[in-house]
Amino acid sequence: MSLLKAKSSRTREKRLDTLNAWQGNVSAAVTEFSDGEPVKRIRTFSQSTQDDLLYALRLLAGIRNSVAVIHASRGCAAAGLFHQVSKGNGRWIVTNLDDRDTIMGADLKLRKAVKEVYLRYKPEVIFIVSSPIVAINNDDIQSVVEELHEELELDIVPIYVTGFASHHAVTGYDTTLHALLKYLAGRRGEHNKNNSVNLLSVAEHPDDLREVERLLSALGLELNILPDGASPAIFRKAAAARLSLSLDQDTGNYLGITLRDEYAVPYAEASRPIGINATGRWLAVAGKASGLNEAVQALHEQESGRVTKALENFSLKGVRVYLGLASATSFSVLGLVEELGGEVIGITVSRLDQLHKERLEELSARYPVLQIHVADGQPFEEANIIKRLSPDLYLGDSAHLGQIGRLGIPVVSLEETPVLGYNGVIALARRFSAALHNRTFGAALARTPLPYKESWFRRSPNWHIKKEVK
Repeated sequence: MSLLKAKSSRTREKRLDTLNAWQGNVSAAVTEFSDGEPVKRIRTFSQSTQDDLLYALRLLAGIRNSVAVIHASRGCAAAGLFHQVSKGNGRWIVTNLDDRDTIMGADLKLRKAVKEVYLRYKPEVIFIVSSPIVAINNDDIQSVVEELHEELELDIVPIYVTGFASHHAVTGYDTTLHALLKYLAGRRGEHNKNNSVNLLSVAEHPDDLREVERLLSALGLELNILPDGASPAIFRKAAAARLSLSLDQDTGNYLGITLRDEYAVPYAEASRPIGINATGRWLAVAGKASGLNEAVQALHEQESGRVTKALENFSLKGVRVYLGLASATSFSVLGLVEELGGEVIGITVSRLDQLHKERLEELSARYPVLQIHVADGQPFEEANIIKRLSPDLYLGDSAHLGQIGRLGIPVVSLEETPVLGYNGVIALARRFSAALHNRTFGAALARTPLPYKESWFRRSPNWHIKKEVK
């Protein structure tokens, strides 16, 4: 059965056996995924987490010449305010569903909203983003799409997110990418093949995108970048490309496999290009798929020599590092820390699933007792682990940095720092150096106590993680 015939994508749990609650060493994680479907865990107490609606809005904010109609209450649309600033796309509205709409439905309100944004903005495409409320009142979004598509002669794309179908917010990316291909890419077999290469980039830092463009353009490749910054027409072009390359297997995997299975576009997947060696391996995958092996080798030698010279006075030797990042990013940053001479003593990742099995096996062969903590939005568990391990440096996103900093540990946020390619190595090394040498702010922050009672820290970090009973 065609993937795109379905109303929406399958959840990460069903498609990839994804875990969002787990703690143990690398060897145990390998065993979990080698013995068939891993045993699901639940949390008896969960502090916070995002949902698929937030991820869907984040992705849609990067689509050019579009408008998103968020079919929800005002609260569900709050994330649009952040994406308006961070992505520069302020064209969205919310249908502002109230109590009556929740019970009686709001099809007429949705029709009015779609017509209003069409008259006001004249976009190339309108997205209708559902919400938990719509999942309850069962509004017939599809009928609105079909009716207004004919009336306005415009692409209207429904995004069926629910907020509770999956424990993994990243499912919102899959759901959105499913809809974009289903409604914008066209039918299989009706495209004329082109010579472009799809660069699959989901919510990447702009400097990272420029760095990868620089490297692939140096190889003479014609790039078709999506979904970041893509216009609706790009998705149709993507269905006829010669190859797809992913920058992050966690976020771009569904797009890559759907283009492969539905449109016969080969999909080349490799670990994120973070670090000198990892960037070389990523380019080698691109070179092999494009018949550019010699050009890739020459480019890698030139760029790696430049980076090595720039970092000749920097080393992480003797520095014990803890990572708290998205899964694919964590595994790649671990390799970079090793390149710079440091030691990773533990990892918190957002999820573990079949996509990470090969990387886990590699780590198990070298560091079988390395501890992995799987959590998204559980800072109290991570703070407990960090307090016990007392690393010299913490690398993470911005979600928990304030709490980790209160433990007196230097922290570096990778959320707004370029990390990809050869220039990413230089940028990260400078951030690491600054954090290790400038400890005044960290010392001041450490005088502010954490919000948790000491009794919390006397419990094991996985106290609230239990095996699911069916």
